[in-house]
Amino acid sequence: MLELICAATGAGNDGAALDAAIGFAAAHGMRLVVAIPSPIPTPMTSPWGVTADTVLTEMFAMVEREAAARAEALRERLGRADVTWEVRIDEPRFVDPAIAFAQQARYADLSILGKPEGNDASIGHAYFSAALFESGRPVLVVPTRKYEAKRTRRIVVAWKPAREATRAIHDAIALFKPEAVDIVVVDPAQGPGAHGPDPGADIAAHLARRGQSVTVTPLPSAGNRVAGAVLLHAAQTGADMVVAGGYGHARLREWALGGATRDLLEGLAMPVLFSH
Repeated sequence: MLELICAATGAGNDGAALDAAIGFAAAHGMRLVVAIPSPIPTPMTSPWGVTADTVLTEMFAMVEREAAARAEALRERLGRADVTWEVRIDEPRFVDPAIAFAQQARYADLSILGKPEGNDASIGHAYFSAALFESGRPVLVVPTRKYEAKRTRRIVVAWKPAREATRAIHDAIALFKPEAVDIVVVDPAQGPGAHGPDPGADIAAHLARRGQSVTVTPLPSAGNRVAGAVLLHAAQTGADMVVAGGYGHARLREWALGGATRDLLEGLAMPVLFSH
């Protein structure tokens, strides 16, 4: 049984994200793990030296109590769900909670996170970046509003000839075994080192040789950003999921100047699978 892991991030949309994760796990017959990080605030020095052992002991005890309370509430919620599940409490330690989650995600097949939004968007972005770069596993981001999980039968791939996109499409096929794959190339650049003379043909032929039903759709951006064109096409064609490489450019450039990864995160209204 494949294992799906999500995080209790502390963000305001955690409840909706958990509902989406439960629905997705049920639709795909996956085991759901909910990870609760237990970060310890970094000890502060004072004029009298480092933090006293008694203070550290109380900090550990407080973190353990809070994690236990969160775990109890999660177990009560999951007990009503029709999925196989586990609540996993990370041991208290001096580590960023998003990194702690990414380390746990190494022992699952797929991470699932709610779309970063609202006042807690920075928390969602931190968990997404950590999971994408540090877990070695793909990351599925789901909408937390008006989302009804269903089995993934048709995927749209935001294709470009890059390692991230190659990794993403193979992750998606291995995990979900879709009935149809739509390779979308937006404003493809032709020529050596780009999409080649027939954009999308090479990856489509590779997938077809593996028995996959695949089509190639050249798509003009028509003045839209690449992510917007892909998401619109996916919605219009009834796709169940969009698949994309995550952060083909440096993260700083993506967030400062804009990029497909950021745009997909901000605009998604259906599940989007990212791999790096």
